[in-house]
Amino acid sequence: MEQHFSTAKSRITASKLSLTVSDSSVRQLKLITIVLLAALLLAACGGSDTPSADSEEAPAAADTATPVTEPEPTDTPVPVPTDTPEPDPTATPEPEPEPTDTPQPEPEPAAAATAAPQEEAEAESAEMPGMGKTFVIVAEESEARFIIDEELLGQPKTVIGTTNALSGELTVDTENPAASVIGTIQIEAGTFVTDNDRRNGAIRRFILQSSQYQFITFNATELMGLPETIAVGDDVEFEVTGDLIVRDMSHPVLFIVTLQVVSEGELRGTAATIVVRDAFELTIPQVPSVANVGEEFIIEFDFVARAQ
Repeated sequence: MEQHFSTAKSRITASKLSLTVSDSSVRQLKLITIVLLAALLLAACGGSDTPSADSEEAPAAADTATPVTEPEPTDTPVPVPTDTPEPDPTATPEPEPEPTDTPQPEPEPAAAATAAPQEEAEAESAEMPGMGKTFVIVAEESEARFIIDEELLGQPKTVIGTTNALSGELTVDTENPAASVIGTIQIEAGTFVTDNDRRNGAIRRFILQSSQYQFITFNATELMGLPETIAVGDDVEFEVTGDLIVRDMSHPVLFIVTLQVVSEGELRGTAATIVVRDAFELTIPQVPSVANVGEEFIIEFDFVARAQ
């Protein structure tokens, strides 16, 4: 009987244990169900900022979320903001000046208006060429000549041809001699005379061809070596460069000039240069009595010039 009692007691204990286990399982199940419901409610309401463990462990669910459809672009352009500065509300625009009726100053009298230009012209006159006194060559008291050596009948001879058919002028500035000017000098080629008529004819027809080329011309280009001032009674020596034209052939030459200032109204002087015949193609005719005509010859001037 005691064995039966023990067996019955064991069964009762096992039943109690089974009931205890069953009750515990039911409580756990209820607890799990409540937790799941609470999690679902929190997920639906978005009440928690901290992601749940289920969402971290299941990234696939997030990847399969339906993409949000972006709105299609429309044809209406979106205005682009510009950098145009807005006007300063405090800046006050300046008023434009109104025209006034201020009278214009009356012009000065003509004499006063022209006084300044005249003074400037007088101040510059000493530096401008040709602003001195002009002297014209007096042909009757002047002479141009050439000098050349030859052999005549086997004897050395110096041939001199002269003429007073010359013209020209000089402008001398005594206060500023560097501004002085020598104008064009001309000689009538057919008027040279030597001591032999046959030679004179040969010079006119064959050498200078004066019927075709009437003038021998000198055009001065530069005066060098002039003093700072010139006064009456001075003897001045200087150089003149320019172009000598013979039979329309031009060649640069240099004249040595000596000028004597006789008075305020008269000048006297001499000028000389050496010329090479070949420079002007001056060929000497072949004559049995003439030989060894010089390759070079001298051109000289003695002149008198008076003020105009």
